[in-house]
Amino acid sequence: MVDDRQYGTLVNDVYEHIPDLVYPGSVEVYAQMRRDPQLAGVLGGYTLQLRRAQWQLDGAGCRPEVTRFVADCLGMPIAGDDRPSAFRRQGVSWSEHLRSALLCLVWGHYGFELAAEVAGGRARLSVLAERIPGTIAEIHADPRTGALLGIDQLVMRGDQSPQIPADRLVWYCHDREGASWQGTSLLRPAYAPWLIKREMMRVNAISNRRWGAGIPVAEALPGTNPSPEQMAAAQRMVSAARAGDQAGAATPPGFTMKIVGLSGSVPDTLGFIKFLNQEMSRSVLMQHMDLGSTDSGSRSLGGTFIDSWTLALESIGEQIADTVTRQAVARVVDWNWGDSEPVPRVVVSGVGSRREVTAESLQLLLNSGALSADPALETWVRREYRLPERETIPQPTARRPPSRPADGVPADSQPETGATTVAAAVQPQPGDPVDYGTVAAQHEQAVEEMTAQWEEQSSPLVDVLVAAAVAEVAGGMIVGLGALAVPAAVTAGLAAMVAAGMLDLAGKSAAGAAREVTPVGRISATISPEREQRIRQTARAVTDMIVSGYANAAARVALTHAGSDTDPAKVGDAVRAALTDLSAAKGSGLVAGNLSAAATTAQAAGREQVLGELPDGTRFRATEKLDRATCGPCRDIDGTEYATFADALADYPTGKYRACEGRDRCRGFFYAVLPERKE
Repeated sequence: MVDDRQYGTLVNDVYEHIPDLVYPGSVEVYAQMRRDPQLAGVLGGYTLQLRRAQWQLDGAGCRPEVTRFVADCLGMPIAGDDRPSAFRRQGVSWSEHLRSALLCLVWGHYGFELAAEVAGGRARLSVLAERIPGTIAEIHADPRTGALLGIDQLVMRGDQSPQIPADRLVWYCHDREGASWQGTSLLRPAYAPWLIKREMMRVNAISNRRWGAGIPVAEALPGTNPSPEQMAAAQRMVSAARAGDQAGAATPPGFTMKIVGLSGSVPDTLGFIKFLNQEMSRSVLMQHMDLGSTDSGSRSLGGTFIDSWTLALESIGEQIADTVTRQAVARVVDWNWGDSEPVPRVVVSGVGSRREVTAESLQLLLNSGALSADPALETWVRREYRLPERETIPQPTARRPPSRPADGVPADSQPETGATTVAAAVQPQPGDPVDYGTVAAQHEQAVEEMTAQWEEQSSPLVDVLVAAAVAEVAGGMIVGLGALAVPAAVTAGLAAMVAAGMLDLAGKSAAGAAREVTPVGRISATISPEREQRIRQTARAVTDMIVSGYANAAARVALTHAGSDTDPAKVGDAVRAALTDLSAAKGSGLVAGNLSAAATTAQAAGREQVLGELPDGTRFRATEKLDRATCGPCRDIDGTEYATFADALADYPTGKYRACEGRDRCRGFFYAVLPERKE
């Protein structure tokens, strides 16, 4: 059984030992503290970072109708929806509400009263009205459970304070303990240094005013005995002395004037003030604010400071998101659909441990195979970097014709698992003799085999680049990392392996094309010496590009780890680990991505060997059915017919459409539309 005496009705902080900081007197103190330049910077560092983060409504597990309605009420975007909704002339502005809500960091709490308007049978949130701490007379808590019951507000006239129950409040509370719904200000640990700093500022100002320009002194000459009248005249003279480019003074007879400054050592007031500023920064995990004004510090140390600070940022962001989900989103859902309806969650990203994705880091992720360049990633990049959106976002399943249902499920509703699966779902159209399943399988097998062979044979390449990077770092010639060289013999061995894989695939592709054109007659599928030479040159170019990527990666990692006191052996270990990861990466990484493009070129060369021998009058048709995610230009060219082989080759010079933007995602080619099969 809960003890009725566990909590009081009126909230208070029983552990606060400073009378000025006992609520509600603390409201005025924190209002003064936030105007301090150092603490204003602290608050700006917290609030601006959280305001620029990405706040969204996550509707996972909820009906789209509910998610859209709540998002519209809060003026908030929906997670996964890249297109913003129309602007509302009235209602809640999330950015403005968040700015006010973050004031809970100043006072420990900040409240809003919900109000709704009913239209069209729905209760729509119309306003979240601020109830600032200075207007609150009392905060009430349940004496048994400590739950928030409501607040009383001060009024300018009348004899009764307005009562606002908890079910009409969104109450942001920072670091609450028990029933202390006034929370704990982010500035509370900085109170002592702030209070002392105010006094030290006055002391420093008085010191400068009193001793900054020295004091004029009239001194009687030795052997004189000035009268009281002469002393008074000397006093008037020095009191009237002023500094300036036209200033001067005439001393009474028997006197000389001196400017006397402060002698002896004095307390370093400015140094003490700087120490107090550092104490205030340290109290909120923002030591990095003072790195430029301290006698010590380094870039790595600053990174450590920022890591701990961003963890605090993330915690505060998630606390804000949880509060608005429970106290605003849930209530809007309850008003309209009842308490059994699932509630969307407010989520925040882009703060704390979630690292910022830069163009360079995105390139590294793509090259390592951790990511593939799919339409969803392209859409995200365009949004994050403020790039114009496509008029239509490519949808792979929208382009493919429907196939026969499998197990009662339409083919277009089945998940796409790879190029082979796509090909299996494609039904040949009239005049289309291509066996897409075989073409896709041969491509995937060739890429897989060449990637595995590269991983096995790339050890000499890694060893050479590690040794070169270590030599440059050990010799103090970091500038040489930009021109790491690889012996020709190492590159030649890898190029020969790639060429062998491409030639094997070209032969298989030529044989397949020959089967397609069997009605025309028997055509040789043997690769000509000219095409073989072109394939070998392509293999060498692809190998050089991959090796260049290895060299760039080695230089980048070495530069990251090389410092004035870094052990070259540790630099070598870091470079080796990074290059080994490159070799082992699958998917669309540096190696697999380039080898996939090489395989596409090899297949095209094999097909050209056969299709180029067909008689005049043969027409050709472009196909992009094997694309994993068709880009816009390839989607537009799909199905285009050409009157001659030269016309088709002009658009597909290397086996891929010349205007393709999809890199290894697009695997288009062209085939012969035989006269007897033409539509």
